[in-house]
Amino acid sequence: MGDVRDRAFSIEEALRFGWTTTKANLKPLLLLGLVGAVLGLLNQALAGPGPNDGLRALMLLFVQVLQAALMMVWIRTALALQDGKKLEWARPPSLVGDFLTFLLTWVLYGLVVGVGLLLLIVPGIIWGLKFGFSTFLVVDKKLDPIEAFRESSRLTLGVKGQLLEFALLLLGVNILGAIALGVGLFVTIPTTFIAAAHVFRRLQARAVQRVQPAPQVPLGTPRPTGAA
Repeated sequence: MGDVRDRAFSIEEALRFGWTTTKANLKPLLLLGLVGAVLGLLNQALAGPGPNDGLRALMLLFVQVLQAALMMVWIRTALALQDGKKLEWARPPSLVGDFLTFLLTWVLYGLVVGVGLLLLIVPGIIWGLKFGFSTFLVVDKKLDPIEAFRESSRLTLGVKGQLLEFALLLLGVNILGAIALGVGLFVTIPTTFIAAAHVFRRLQARAVQRVQPAPQVPLGTPRPTGAA
């Protein structure tokens, strides 16, 4: 493992921030979690054994679209909390602005990762990490899907190993939440979303620092004594 000073972000700091922020905003986040649980149960019921008619398929598709909308709300909420803003849910339409762009990006991401997993698994993992912040960028910067993929690729350049560690840890946290009769997910899901938003902001700051030009030395400036 490399020197901690060379790491783009702190996994421990991100999780700690996610946990403390979740505890401080538990009531509204539990409401989101309840909506997610209801949609999850509906999805499971519609996808399970039963008549395969057109109405059932249409209802299943509708529930999955609602789940994508909820994911967008989770990302917007996590970014707001990361930036120290208050949660404002008085205008629900504002929470899902640009939803069609988000949905298209989400579907394309799933297709890219799915194809990559079919290609001996490893490409799917790499592409999943490379384009993993594309949906965050649609919410945060209102980018179109191609721009979001390109910018996510730029943000994750050189840090995919650390992002893999982070992703596996988030997966482990949510598995622990699921083991606790599923109730733990009401805490682990917002914790991991907020932790991901924290890492997203750290990578954005890192990208800005990487493109800042080096300071220019005016012509005619005397060279330091002893310089080669």
